[in-house]
Amino acid sequence: MARVRFATRLVMSTTLVLSLGLPRPTTAETRIRFSDFFIGETYQVGVGTTPDFKISPKLLNLHGQRIEIFGFMDGILARDGMFFMILKEPLIGCPFHSIDFDWGNFAPVFLKKPTSYFDGPIKVTGRLDVGRKQDETGFLSYVRIYDATVSRYQP
Repeated sequence: MARVRFATRLVMSTTLVLSLGLPRPTTAETRIRFSDFFIGETYQVGVGTTPDFKISPKLLNLHGQRIEIFGFMDGILARDGMFFMILKEPLIGCPFHSIDFDWGNFAPVFLKKPTSYFDGPIKVTGRLDVGRKQDETGFLSYVRIYDATVSRYQP
């Protein structure tokens, strides 16, 4: 009988907290993947042949919200410690100096505070911004992460 009362109180208090609209814990970030970025083709096969991008409904729904994504920090672009590209996989060359590349494999990240280069897998947490835009660095992008923090990926 005591267990039933405890369970009833737990359900009632949880319902009360949820109905009051109290903020949810900030540690429960929404995880996205590079494969969530677009619907359809994202591979550019030559200069000036940018695909017709369709941002996925998942990303459109998360626009302006805090997200987390795992990937790799670019090691090629000039950095001031406040910006980098997160990549789906480590690259040897710069994708922007290639005739063909996949737009769905990277996103610019703008940090809250300067950071050094991380070698190996990383986790980025920040505010998702979607839509065609020439960002603060002059790059044309469709998916960006602002107010971000970066840490080494810990499985």
